Amino acid sequence: MISLSRKRGVVISFLPRKGYGFIRGDANEQVFVHFSDIRGEGYKVLEVGEEVEYTRSEGDRGAQAKEVVRLAPPPPKTFEDNPNEGRRKW
Repeated sequence: MISLSRKRGVVISFLPRKGYGFIRGDANEQVFVHFSDIRGEGYKVLEVGEEVEYTRSEGDRGAQAKEVVRLAPPPPKTFEDNPNEGRRKW
């Protein structure tokens, strides 16, 4: 496994229950990320739309993100994202 320089990308999916997801890196490349490769303390998750920095490596199944660092929070959700959020359910 050969590590290259630090890259930046945006989280396109992350399944907290499974502990993995994908980052969109350079040239729209999808890079696999596992929770164990996220730097930080406590429960490690990423949010869709969040900007991250990582070291890209090549694993058995393709591109993998290592040493993932959160750079910016995801964009705030709007009413258009989920128009039913906050409504009472009778």
